[in-house]
Order: sequence, then structure tokens, then C-alpha cells
Amino acid sequence: ELKDATAAPGDQAQYRARRLAAMIATAVQASLLVRHGPAAVADAFCASRLGPDGGAGTAGTFGMLPDGLDLDPVLERASVSVPG
Repeated sequence: ELKDATAAPGDQAQYRARRLAAMIATAVQASLLVRHGPAAVADAFCASRLGPDGGAGTAGTFGMLPDGLDLDPVLERASVSVPG
């Protein structure tokens, strides 16, 4: 990707560089989650963004997750408890 970004003529280089920057940012996010986050959250993040199809899932939809992930910890983190 880096070679392609630097070899692209004119405006194409800018678009490829943006894609490369997004890929680097996603890799850094994944690295931080793997090192410091709950394992289930890191697994889900990596599976949805770093998979062989770029995280697009089988239907081409961003965030599609493969079977077999432990999603309870992910949902617990997203839940808000309202005092009753």
C-alpha cells in the first residue's frame, strides 16, 4: 500500500494516502484494544475491521461479524443502566 501511495500520479496519490492513513489508524486502534481492552471487545473489533475482506463482511456491509464471537462483554460495555 505504501509503495502504491507514493507511486500514484497527482490526485490519485492523495486518495491512496488517505486510505493508507485510515488503515494505519485502524491497526493502531486494534493494537491498543488487544493490549489494553477486554479480549472479547478486541476480538470483535479485529474481526469486523481486519478480516480478509477488509471487515466488509460477506454481504459487503461494514461491521459484519463472523460466528463464534463472545458478544456479551461487547453489549455490556454498550449498555447504559438507568437508575430506577
